[in-house]
Amino acid sequence: MKEYTIAFAGNPNTGKSAWINVLSHSNFQVGNWAGVTVEKKEATLIWKQNMYHLIDLPGCYALDEGYNEERITTTYLKENHVDVIVNVVDATNLARNLLLTLYLRELQIPMVMLLNFMDEAEKQHIVIETQKIARRLQIPVLACSAFDKSCYARVKESIMAQVGKDVLYYPLLDEDLVKVYIRILELLEKAKPVSLSFTERQFHQLTLSLIYRKKEAIRQADSWGIHKETIEEMLQGYPIETIENTRFHVIDSLLKYVKQDVEKRYERSMKIDKILLHPIFALPIFFLFMLVFLVCIFHISKPWTNWINDMLQLYGGAFFSFVLQDFPLIRQLFVDGILAGLSGVLSFVPLMACLYIALGILEESGYMARIAFLLDRIMRQFHLSGKSFVALLMGFGCNVPAIYASKTLDGEGLKKRCALLVPFMSCGARLPVYSLFCAAFFPDKEIFVLVCLYGIGILVALVFGIILYHGDRKKEKDIFVLEVPPYRLPRLSIIWKKAKKEVQAYVKKACGIVLFAMCILWCFSYSPTQHIEDSLLAKGAKQVSFLFEPLGFGNRWECVASLPGGILAKETIVGYFSSLQSTQQKQEHVKLGWEDIKERTTTSISQTLFLSKEEPQEKDTSYIQNLWHDERRNLRAFSFLVYILLSVPCIMTLQALYHTYGKKVMLTSIVAMLVIPYIVSFCIFHFFSLFY
Repeated sequence: MKEYTIAFAGNPNTGKSAWINVLSHSNFQVGNWAGVTVEKKEATLIWKQNMYHLIDLPGCYALDEGYNEERITTTYLKENHVDVIVNVVDATNLARNLLLTLYLRELQIPMVMLLNFMDEAEKQHIVIETQKIARRLQIPVLACSAFDKSCYARVKESIMAQVGKDVLYYPLLDEDLVKVYIRILELLEKAKPVSLSFTERQFHQLTLSLIYRKKEAIRQADSWGIHKETIEEMLQGYPIETIENTRFHVIDSLLKYVKQDVEKRYERSMKIDKILLHPIFALPIFFLFMLVFLVCIFHISKPWTNWINDMLQLYGGAFFSFVLQDFPLIRQLFVDGILAGLSGVLSFVPLMACLYIALGILEESGYMARIAFLLDRIMRQFHLSGKSFVALLMGFGCNVPAIYASKTLDGEGLKKRCALLVPFMSCGARLPVYSLFCAAFFPDKEIFVLVCLYGIGILVALVFGIILYHGDRKKEKDIFVLEVPPYRLPRLSIIWKKAKKEVQAYVKKACGIVLFAMCILWCFSYSPTQHIEDSLLAKGAKQVSFLFEPLGFGNRWECVASLPGGILAKETIVGYFSSLQSTQQKQEHVKLGWEDIKERTTTSISQTLFLSKEEPQEKDTSYIQNLWHDERRNLRAFSFLVYILLSVPCIMTLQALYHTYGKKVMLTSIVAMLVIPYIVSFCIFHFFSLFY
């Protein structure tokens, strides 16, 4: 079995990862490139009894040794054996993509060009004469789309056909410069030492490097007796700027094979941008969008959340009460511990799905990139960039992918600062905790409280970002370059796949980490006696609760006892309070007949689908409502939510920080999120206490 390396190269957001994904059936291996924090993706598969390693190179616009992505791609292609380069090109924007194509072609490595997004190009009435472009570039050019399954076999065959092929791409230069090229090539062939083995491809690579006055090529020619002065004399009248511009002349000539109405293509986007990027109304519109998304997420998911919780408690409680009726202690573990905790967590699956669908709509529509552009000037005041805001915005869904997204930023200092700020963004796992306490203490002000919590998280993150910047000895200045894509109608299939993946991860965590945590918490809650107030967990929480009394919620040990489980997963906090609720009710586990279950199920479904005139039954929060009874009860609850918002993130987030940026960054995050939530909750509680 032979092994081949296929490198996928292209501009950012051209679909390289999507093509590797469909060709390898999602068999990705994810890591980091050596010495940097840029994500490395690789897939291995077997085609016709040969092994192919598909490498996803970082997206870049040219081959250079400047920023991380360009340096990684350039170094990898020059220092490693690559059998085929697959150049993935955005068919809707050839003018931008072809520059990298010309750079890749100069490496004299067998190439295949994939004109991706052809389905979108056709919708925009873009016609590309692929055969003429292929003849000019001397490489196979395939018009395709990663969403079109009929293209997969054709792409595979083209890649395999290029493996082992001896190619020689002649330079695309001006006629006069071609004559100089031939003279330098002939000079090199005569000057080459007899003992040195040199292929025709290598001669052309060296000649082209001399044309562009590369230092390494000049040193090698000098070792052959061809001095720099000789090369400069031959290139007299061709300054480096003129030679560099020949690439753009070639691009202009290739664009003659593309027929499109540029103004018509961007006409719709420009009309929308006049409103969404308006100098005065852009920010108010953005914040209005965020508010509408929160309202929709909360109100669409709420009846389904109540229904799932009711159904799990109904069927699960009836099942375990029947099966374990002769084992009261085990029945109590399953009904009051595991089932109550899991139903509390799983009931928020609709909420999570709505959240990720909303984020997917923002990303797929093209508005997410405009948010980065819109807020760049504001973010600069906090020594961040517009791209940083996109990573932080992703943190509202889940902190883990947001930390990995921070690796796309320019500059190590900016990456680490952004990663340290991500955990302050209120992830989706915290949202069920807010929802539970809002239902108990702020039933008519849920949206207002959520907006306040999200705002506090953003504000604290930005202030902490300033502190981190001034504490960094190596301050870097980066240039913000962002491509704003045209507006696209979001593909529901793509959005659903992304949301489904995130929800599955949420459920998997609920059935894994949360289940384990609930068993441990239940054991500590009922040992050594079966009374939760005399348990080991209660005694431990009561011992340290005095530390949290200045924050307003320390007078209730239940709140303190719920915090350790939140480090495993924030969903555990909801599970713990749901378990306490189930225990406090002390209801007898009666056997329900089929007619009873059928009637309650029908009623619950009709209420959830709004087929009943009655209001859907709210989730029972009486236990949480009874935590405090004084005039500051709402303030105590809000202080607790602020502490949850800013406290140490879950173990998966800490693992992502450690895996991406190392132990030092992870420990910095832990220390910061132990100190900051205490200070902020303390200030909020005591400041607003003045008004009570």
